[in-house]
Amino acid sequence: MSHTSHAAGHLTPGALGHGQIPFSAPGTPSNHPSTIGFIGVGNIGGSIAKNLAVHSAAHKFGAHNFVIFNRTKAKAEKLISDVEERLAANGGIISIKVADTVDEVVEASDIIIVSTNSDDSSVTLAKQVVELIKAGKPRHRIIVETSTLYPTTAGQLDSILTADHNTRFVAAPVFGAPQAAKEGKLILCLAGDYSSKKKIAYLLVPAAARKCIDLGGNVEKVAAFKLLGNSFIVGALELLAETHTFAEKIGVGSQAFHDLLMDLFPAPPIAGYSKRILTDDFDASAGFHIDGGLKDVHHMQRLATEHEVPVPIIDLAQQHLLTAKALNAVQPSYKKLENQDWSSLVSAARVSAGLNPFDSSSHRTGPVPEPDAEEE
Repeated sequence: MSHTSHAAGHLTPGALGHGQIPFSAPGTPSNHPSTIGFIGVGNIGGSIAKNLAVHSAAHKFGAHNFVIFNRTKAKAEKLISDVEERLAANGGIISIKVADTVDEVVEASDIIIVSTNSDDSSVTLAKQVVELIKAGKPRHRIIVETSTLYPTTAGQLDSILTADHNTRFVAAPVFGAPQAAKEGKLILCLAGDYSSKKKIAYLLVPAAARKCIDLGGNVEKVAAFKLLGNSFIVGALELLAETHTFAEKIGVGSQAFHDLLMDLFPAPPIAGYSKRILTDDFDASAGFHIDGGLKDVHHMQRLATEHEVPVPIIDLAQQHLLTAKALNAVQPSYKKLENQDWSSLVSAARVSAGLNPFDSSSHRTGPVPEPDAEEE
């Protein structure tokens, strides 16, 4: 079990790279590169896999091997094609292949990086993985879970997976939008077995993340930390929805308000979601699906209830997310968002203000032009 407590590491200032890892450097690299398996390669997991593979190909101690599994096999195949295209342009050779089953990933891998869309899926997968491990040849493995989970679920995964004494578990949720993931600028949060965290930190920074934060040995703590960060983001999204709608109704216009925000609060989440609202970009293909947002918000509300903390902004965001789903569901089929992003919660604020929920062009306003001097 990896519940031994460690104090959170102190991040050292410095440029992008190993200066942002709160651990000492690992031992001399082995001449036998690890095989790294990925289970689940969505918007975030897929970018982590691609960046890590390309970075590994240029590693002076020898590239790692990669094996990729995704329920939709075409996504895994597209990922490998993208990696091969980048390697052809930049140079480098690695071994990377698609697995047909989870069994193949478990059998081949020393490190398995997992990304799922629900707590139940993570628990089911962990039980499957540990049974495959027990049935196979003993070897040391690190299982890395990057999903956003409820804290007790993270603890449950730790118990399930470390029932095999050769297996170590690291909870490693990340902060960052899909674009940040593509650019290798995620923030990696870690908890679990200390030596395993060290390996994962040096594996992923700077290949796939720009820094990491160590939350110690308790994996439930890092899961709570991730929910805390997401609660701020959804609260900011709720405020953006309200103020953009306010800007339209009073005649200032969203563009002027967006420009002001870029001067005052140019942080990536604010900039990204403000731009989505401004341009009615509610497609989650490069964002965060509204169902995932509702799942996270439910976790936030549950955690707040357990600790008797009022979270009225989160409660309001949950209501507006549900309203946004309902508004989209009754749209004509040719207008319906098939992959609805959670930033579409602005539709609830717009409807409450008498505006079109998803098409701001129908009500867009801007500064009233000054009259020409001749007209005066």
